[in-house]
Amino acid sequence: MRNKIYQRWIWMMVMIFAFQVVKSQTQPEIKGIWRGAFPLYNGEEIPFNFSVQEDSTGELSVYFLNGNESYFGGKLVKVKDSIQVWINQFDRLMVLGITKEKRWKGSWRRQSGEDAFPIYAEPNNQERFIWNNNNAPANMAGKYEVVFTNDSGRQVKAVGLFTQDKNTGGVTFIRPSGDSRYSFGRIQGNHFKFSLFIGYSPLMFTGSLEPDGSIKGVQQGLKTVQLIRAYKNESARLSDPSTLTKLRENIAPIQFSLLNAKGKKISLDDSAYFNKPVILTIGGTWCPNCADEAIFLSDWYKNNKQRGIEIITAQFEVVNDYNYAKKTMTRFREKFGIEYEQVFGGESNGNSVLKTFPFLSNFTGFPTTIFIRPDRTVQNIHAGFAGPATGLFYQQFKDSFNHHVNKLLLKTHEDEIEDWKRARVRALKATDGWLNLEGLFWLEEGKNTVGSGAKNTIVFPKLKISEQAGYFLRKEDSVWLVPDANTAFTINGKRITKKTLIFSNPEDMVMVSSGSLQFNIIKRSEKIGIRLRDLQSRNLTHFKGIDYFSTDSTWKIKAQFIKPAFKQNIIIKNALGQENPTELAGKIRFEYKGSFYTLDAISEGEYLLVVMGDHTSGNSTYAAGRFLYIPKSAAEKVDFHIDFNMAYNPPCVFTPFATCPIPPPQNLLPFAVTAGEKMYEHH
Repeated sequence: MRNKIYQRWIWMMVMIFAFQVVKSQTQPEIKGIWRGAFPLYNGEEIPFNFSVQEDSTGELSVYFLNGNESYFGGKLVKVKDSIQVWINQFDRLMVLGITKEKRWKGSWRRQSGEDAFPIYAEPNNQERFIWNNNNAPANMAGKYEVVFTNDSGRQVKAVGLFTQDKNTGGVTFIRPSGDSRYSFGRIQGNHFKFSLFIGYSPLMFTGSLEPDGSIKGVQQGLKTVQLIRAYKNESARLSDPSTLTKLRENIAPIQFSLLNAKGKKISLDDSAYFNKPVILTIGGTWCPNCADEAIFLSDWYKNNKQRGIEIITAQFEVVNDYNYAKKTMTRFREKFGIEYEQVFGGESNGNSVLKTFPFLSNFTGFPTTIFIRPDRTVQNIHAGFAGPATGLFYQQFKDSFNHHVNKLLLKTHEDEIEDWKRARVRALKATDGWLNLEGLFWLEEGKNTVGSGAKNTIVFPKLKISEQAGYFLRKEDSVWLVPDANTAFTINGKRITKKTLIFSNPEDMVMVSSGSLQFNIIKRSEKIGIRLRDLQSRNLTHFKGIDYFSTDSTWKIKAQFIKPAFKQNIIIKNALGQENPTELAGKIRFEYKGSFYTLDAISEGEYLLVVMGDHTSGNSTYAAGRFLYIPKSAAEKVDFHIDFNMAYNPPCVFTPFATCPIPPPQNLLPFAVTAGEKMYEHH
């Protein structure tokens, strides 16, 4: 009996050991370098390499390899009997079936499942091109003048940069729309094979060096084939990229209003762009050159935004759907650390670009960069982007970019004030400006009816909306809109017909429209209310401009910004007599006619706000004083000046639906500041 028990124990241990051996054999080693390939219809293949690496948290990531470049593709996850690589930047998914075989099969497709192509891959394989030709490689390195010809006969000129290290090498082609980035492959005798893949649009370049030193070849993708003809020319260059994309005549100032990923409409009239030059880039998250441009712009903006310049990128996506673009733009922002605005332009084609930006007469390709002056005229349009793979061409792009930026920022004092005046008027007349404001209504807990009828809890302007339009439902910090069937409410152009959440997080603003009316929910401490605008407001249509004192450079005065030694508050009263303790950001000290004066400043985002009065208050200027906004970055410079030519009227001058602060006693200057805005005539 004891013998049988012992034998059973031995048998169980053998089975457990055997199971563990089988288990270890069926778990393939995924980490390391792989060789992948896209099979083509003609029996060829476009090969690529990628490495799978494990980070400190144990997660696996894929990096696509092209020569010396290692490009992050995405996270790798095991799902049942397959591995998946989520290439979020390009909204792609690479799936490979786990197998004991040398070759793993799978597909590369959109994350939604469409546009799929077969692929296969082999782990532990660093080869690129499997090529038995062992002839000594010819020397192909250098710069070439290139012509690409597609199957319809259309030709595009380019510059080719061939690199070589013995029998390995690569090529970067620079076209007017941008460069082909890094490729890598082999050279055998007079023949070459190079390929590139970073998660989007694999390409292969094959060809030969002819006896006359020219190159004949083919560019092959998954759907297209182009012939290559190249002639060595160290002076080869493309047309000036500033001459390719043109403006329509008599289109000034230029304007647009597009949604960002948070559902907010972004316009050049917004306060964030007040009196600033703007760099508008036209790209797409699917575009490899646009990704290279984003790497450059993201770093550049962080180092230069304090100079008073802004960037907006209009993304045109492969799917003409805002929710899709919201996802891709958010991923793009996170990957490249973008701090400037991204907006959705439409579908990724030239016709869509011209529809969104009708001030353009033609469009060359993605990306395109437009340099816009503060008066919203265009200084320059740069078509394409020569990235890091192009060497000297990349440096030339950076030099040109900074040259145009410097020109945008270079202006006389009078130019600055004129730009500021134009920007000031645009901001007042903008969708989010003060002239169209028609109401501010605080919501009670529970049901709040809305319409033009007097019996409603919230009464909107007559003739602008139906008498009974529905109701707002407030539950603590959340607000729903429940529309009546006879009233057309829309969000982002889409009509809402049922109970819809329109507020829960102050950062995620939702703008609701009905005819010419627009409103959004605001939160002030415990209060939640509706800020109503009318885009056809009488204040807006009858606005005749602002009167100013003559620009006088003597009112631009050398000053010193002094931060407080410890945290302290000052009392700011408003027109209703309410007192608001507000943290002091610092004091601005300046000299005027031999005497020194100081003005207390409070903080508003990236700006200092000075609420001031002087001996013109109540006479030629608004009785309750004027404002000065000063960029914090400017105040901290050694050569800081306070410019009273930019003193302007507070918003309550233009609308009864704003409650403005009045100057604290220490900000009442004992002399007349005859600079800046005068009294608004309609107040």
